[in-house]
Amino acid sequence: MTLRISGTALAICLLSAAPAWAQSAEGDSASVGDEKANDEILVFGRLAKDTTLTIPQSIDVLGSELLQSTGSETVGDALRFVPGASRDGSTLDAFGDTYLIRGFQANQTVNGINTNALRQARDSIAIERIEVLKGPASVLYGQLQPGAVVNIVTKQPERDWAGAASLGYGRFDDWRGTIDLTGPITAGGKVRFRLTGAYDDADSFVDFWRRKHLFIAPTIAFDIGEATTVTIESLYTRNKLSGFVNGLPAEGTVLPNPNGPLPRSLGHADPTFAPSIRENSDISARVEHRFSDRATWRTALSWTHEKTDEEGVFGLLGWEDDAKRNLMRAVLTSVSKGDSWTTHSDLALEFDTGPITHSLVLGGDYTWFDRHNRSDVGLAASLDVYDPVYDLAARPDTFPLPDFGSETDESTRTAGLFAQDRISLTDQIKLVGGLRWSHYRQRTESTQGTGPLNINRQTQTAWTSQLGMLYTPVENVALFANRTTSFLPVQGVTADGSPLEPETGTQYELGAKASLLGGRLALNAALFHLKRGDVAVSDRDDPSALIAIGAQVAKGFELSASARPVDGLSLYAGYAYTDAKTTEDTNVALVGKRIRNIPQHSLVFRGDYEVRNGMLAGLAFGGSATYTGDRSGDLEDSFELPGYWRADFQMSYALTENVKLGASVENLTNERYYTHAFSLFEVWPGAPRTWRLSLSTRF
Repeated sequence: MTLRISGTALAICLLSAAPAWAQSAEGDSASVGDEKANDEILVFGRLAKDTTLTIPQSIDVLGSELLQSTGSETVGDALRFVPGASRDGSTLDAFGDTYLIRGFQANQTVNGINTNALRQARDSIAIERIEVLKGPASVLYGQLQPGAVVNIVTKQPERDWAGAASLGYGRFDDWRGTIDLTGPITAGGKVRFRLTGAYDDADSFVDFWRRKHLFIAPTIAFDIGEATTVTIESLYTRNKLSGFVNGLPAEGTVLPNPNGPLPRSLGHADPTFAPSIRENSDISARVEHRFSDRATWRTALSWTHEKTDEEGVFGLLGWEDDAKRNLMRAVLTSVSKGDSWTTHSDLALEFDTGPITHSLVLGGDYTWFDRHNRSDVGLAASLDVYDPVYDLAARPDTFPLPDFGSETDESTRTAGLFAQDRISLTDQIKLVGGLRWSHYRQRTESTQGTGPLNINRQTQTAWTSQLGMLYTPVENVALFANRTTSFLPVQGVTADGSPLEPETGTQYELGAKASLLGGRLALNAALFHLKRGDVAVSDRDDPSALIAIGAQVAKGFELSASARPVDGLSLYAGYAYTDAKTTEDTNVALVGKRIRNIPQHSLVFRGDYEVRNGMLAGLAFGGSATYTGDRSGDLEDSFELPGYWRADFQMSYALTENVKLGASVENLTNERYYTHAFSLFEVWPGAPRTWRLSLSTRF
């Protein structure tokens, strides 16, 4: 695989960060964003006090300063700064923050609680930082894909008054406003609050696609005595989307088409259809009680409700004929409603057995999840993608097609018990061991078209484990190794009606970390081998059934360095090599093929500089250049998405102590690139050059 480097894109990033090496030194080192090496990390030890240097596993931290300075509005926007991460979901969809890390899907948790049962949209205005723990993590989080855990740490109430607000406007009539308020409700801050909110109203570079996004997240925390804290956190988000965006045909984008290239602005939806509405509500309560400095009990209960009403046209049915002009389309309507309850409780203990110190976490969790979905499909008029005429796809007389509609009721219950012990044998040698028992029970009732009611019941049990070692030969330098596992229940049955074993994930990792020069320089390196086993694939003798003999392997290495060499300057560089392929499948033609959307090479460069003295004090600017290598575009590896560089630039100026004016440009070189694909008719173009202006204030 050839790594093609654009000198223009790389130079832009380096020049944006270069002018400040002569200033005085500052502070500790940073990771990908602005978090420091000694900051506490929630994602690894559940709720124990760990730092990036004490965790025997690769972790990246994206801080609130990075989210703000880069204009990252969603988790997916920020994950582009993690080497080895590649997009696997829509860049335009409010629920599209789907990423692949180390070859497999990443899983989202919030404040250390697994929330994957329902799709949650988390606006960056409510995020304090994002912790990316690479590899399987089922011991602490239950059923997961093996790629990574992306833990969102939300902003919490503070005891002192503070506030911030911003208003921005960008290309494609993109308006965005945010607010962030916190402070005491009672004297001394024993009862305190936080309120974050955002509203977006934006067109896009895709024809007929517009989004209105409302997000609000109030939080209240109160102390009961000196040892107990109760936090009640909620959010509501509503997204109004003008139909579906499903990418473009490969022929005309990444493959030749006899009629020429297609514009990336082409939309095959239709403006005659009603917008899609997606709503999420979430409320959680967390209690923390400190028995002593060495014993803490924490429990959490959360409820999530999701409701969607979607309608639109999508063009996934193929070309109408060999002329490859007319794209066959279909109408889809979908109504769904889901509720999820999750409870979690754990006890964290620190104790000694002779000269050995233990940090033990014992806990359990339970999730109750129900969802109903009804979908109908019908044919729509074909679209000449080289001379499109819209307003022709109003619901046809054939809608819905009776044989293609579906209705599903899903009910899932999961329970787990886990234990994790971090053992300090000496000041230099630390071990980690963990074990989890998980139980999964699901009942699904479904109908397809006019067919009979199908009832499927599954009950599965799995054990997952975690082993790790960290060795500190000298202060602030650590070598580590780990073996971690995951499991994921499979929906479907074999030809004789038997349930399948859960999919498994197993990672072996070796790495090194260092925090040098008084914390101003952080270095990280890791080798990994990650296998996803018991993958469910179609039974060649009965295509309606599944058989669990598939396997996929991702292996590679990662390197990163971050520094604050002088006052006001931060730099970051990261590289990932990932070789991800299918190794076992009933379809022998797929064995040895690349896994879809995984680049072999990925690079991240970023620099930020703030002028703190002199006539230009208050001026700040930064830039990034990211490289994503060639990727397979579908399961069969039948076509390839070309690699690309993307360069972004941001700058701001403090008009007063509390008022700041900002400007940014994304895709500075107006690169034509494609973020991901699912099939020959689902290739997603990246946005062209985009600019934004903003005004923000603190109070």
